[in-house]
Amino acid sequence: LLAVLVSAAVQQSTYSLIPVFGTGYGLPEAKLAALVTALSAGNILLQIPLGLMAERFGGRAMIVFCALATGACALSLPLLITTPLVWPVLVVMGAVGYGVYTMALVELGSRFKGSLLVAGNAAFALMWGAGGIVGPPGAGALMEAVGPLGLPAVIVGLDALLVAFALYRSASRRSS
Repeated sequence: LLAVLVSAAVQQSTYSLIPVFGTGYGLPEAKLAALVTALSAGNILLQIPLGLMAERFGGRAMIVFCALATGACALSLPLLITTPLVWPVLVVMGAVGYGVYTMALVELGSRFKGSLLVAGNAAFALMWGAGGIVGPPGAGALMEAVGPLGLPAVIVGLDALLVAFALYRSASRRSS
């Protein structure tokens, strides 16, 4: 559920605020719209390869991988936003950012069946909505306070929280 909350907060913050982020670096208006397109392209094109990786490495491991990769992409944005390298970074970021949700679905489907799967999916919908409610306003408020760096800071912070929680859960499962 935390993976879904984080994925929604990150995705909706990124999609709604990447043009504002680009404006902070003086990008022209036409390029601002293209930033969102690059995110969407990665989201569309790379979900199947991520799903194949989940079959090989498991959903939990892929949630951590996707969260780490999203954070790494977010960290590189301020350095690359005015260079052509921003395009592949945004494609990957769109894929792995949404990939957190895809991997959470993989985990849900592998752990639950029947009515529990339906209930889990309903809980996912609730958490997606909650992430969408808290993510963009929180990221926007931080951007208002510290400038464009607020967006990558929120993304990195949320993904770090998810990775820390996943590692904690993994360690607690091994010890019990």
